[in-house]
Amino acid sequence: MAYQVDCSQGDDFMIKSDDEQEVIEHVKEHAKEKHDMELSDDEAREMIQ
Repeated sequence: MAYQVDCSQGDDFMIKSDDEQEVIEHVKEHAKEKHDMELSDDEAREMIQ
């Protein structure tokens, strides 16, 4: 099963992987670097499509 997140903040960030934890880590990193947001693993997991 592939896990995917598209950024809802209007930029071009998208991550897709078969590894859920990899997606979570990339989402958290993107949120911090680009949007100055700290996300928990659960918050990032809720964004997965």
